[in-house]
Amino acid sequence: MSMTRVLTGAALIPVLLVIVWYLPPMAFVALAAAAAAVGQHELSLMARARGHRPLTVTGVVLGTLLILNIERPLFPLLGGVFFWVTLSVLAVLTVRLFARRPVEGALEDVSFTLLGVLYVSLLFGFQVAIHAGAPGKRWLVFLYLVIWAADSGAYYAGSAFGRRRLYEKISPKKSVEGLIGGTIASMIAALLCSFWLVKGMGAAEAVVLGGALALVGTVGDLAESLLKRSAGVKDSGTLIPGHGGVLDRMDSMLFAAPVLYYYLRMR
Repeated sequence: MSMTRVLTGAALIPVLLVIVWYLPPMAFVALAAAAAAVGQHELSLMARARGHRPLTVTGVVLGTLLILNIERPLFPLLGGVFFWVTLSVLAVLTVRLFARRPVEGALEDVSFTLLGVLYVSLLFGFQVAIHAGAPGKRWLVFLYLVIWAADSGAYYAGSAFGRRRLYEKISPKKSVEGLIGGTIASMIAALLCSFWLVKGMGAAEAVVLGGALALVGTVGDLAESLLKRSAGVKDSGTLIPGHGGVLDRMDSMLFAAPVLYYYLRMR
């Protein structure tokens, strides 16, 4: 792990925790929407690396409206997020229909634009949904700590003991031993959080939930690696020194946040 990555992570973690804990809800939503917009732009650059031309501005506008709707529904009687997903499909197809572009490539343009709205903005929005719940701030910090523990545990365990490749054609550096180490680290982090952060959660529940989020987060990491490998790029962007782009930093969260959200809804 490079020193740049370590220093950047050490600086970002407390900043993000302060943002989650102290910012007013709408300020947090605005930052989440901005981060999702950057993520959509990064995904658009991946598509352009393969010669496609997503409707990036249209996607960012729709994704921003979708995230804002999670915190404060703009049309609460029209189906909530379902309304914005429907609007996104209709709007993207309509914009591409009347765009001054050749017919060829329309399928790819529409597909990549909608992927940006659904994969980046919609999944990013689940962090906003968790934050808006009760006690949302505690659960969102819980999610961050568990996923960060999984990432760190996987790196160090993989570096020390990694022998068997986890999914070599997608991510050659990931190992089965790293996955085990990351899962154990996330279980320990979740257990510690159950004592002082999210009280009322039993030890067994914390361990199982922490392990499940680590596994889901790993799938999210691999999914983003699939997109990058398909586009022929190493990182989604360069915004975060030592880490890459927003998608590189949040890929695990994009998958883990919906799982935690629906778990809390059913709990």
